[in-house]
Amino acid sequence: MLVIGLYDHQGVLRFAGRDADDCLDYADLFGLGPDRYSLQSLTTTVERPSFPKTASAATPA
Repeated sequence: MLVIGLYDHQGVLRFAGRDADDCLDYADLFGLGPDRYSLQSLTTTVERPSFPKTASAATPA
């Protein structure tokens, strides 16, 4: 999964989405023109932490 970030002209991260279209829709919603933002790939892979399995609590019948 690719995550894209939308940065305003001051370098502040305004939105992160699953693809560029999400970010462009956000920019359009708030009236940010193409000269007021840039898009940047934030990550190309998603790593899931490995947690130890826990026993679930038994539910009464």
